[in-house]
Amino acid sequence: MPRVAITISGKSPQPYRFQLDTKKVSIGRSEDNDITIACPSISSLHCTMERVDGGYILRDRHSTNGISLGDDDMAIIDLRNDSEIKVGDVKFEYTLSDEELDDIDDEDFVPHAKTAEEAAEEPEEKSTPTKKAKANMVTSPRQPATPFPPTVLASTNQGSGGLYGIALFVCGVAAFYAGLDHSYSGKQRDAGRKGDFSLLSDISKGRPALPSTEESKEEGSE
Repeated sequence: MPRVAITISGKSPQPYRFQLDTKKVSIGRSEDNDITIACPSISSLHCTMERVDGGYILRDRHSTNGISLGDDDMAIIDLRNDSEIKVGDVKFEYTLSDEELDDIDDEDFVPHAKTAEEAAEEPEEKSTPTKKAKANMVTSPRQPATPFPPTVLASTNQGSGGLYGIALFVCGVAAFYAGLDHSYSGKQRDAGRKGDFSLLSDISKGRPALPSTEESKEEGSE
């Protein structure tokens, strides 16, 4: 079984063992981790050991004090037996048995090692919505900037547009006549006319309108 030994200054090394097929081992100060290191230089989640083809790598998880290989600050370390590794200020030893080394030798290993400086120079990946996500996005209709009434566009249905125009014309004529009739009726009542009458009935019957009071005075003065 792969063996990890953690050595804190002034304390005896503390060994940890796990199966070779373990995919990930979390390391940090928090008790939620697989390997807990009670040391001030260790972040809550400091790094992770990850299984890859050909062995394991150690990946820094944006810790405060980082991980190092020899004198180099690293973002990712390719783990090898007897490597001089530090997690924060803690010595980190990684060991495989001869049988385990034989097993992973059959796997094609691709180097993952990356310095902290190289990782800092890489551009941050920006997440973009997938095609499926874009298909599910609902775009709300754009609202007009000012509250103007909607413009009536010409309809492809000419019959409906013609009826609408006729209706507007009829309503306009009716409103115009109603105004004339109201004015006419008011003047006739002021002149002393009684009973039911209207502008349309007087025109159709040829009935003359009564002269207004002002017109009568002008005729008398003549």
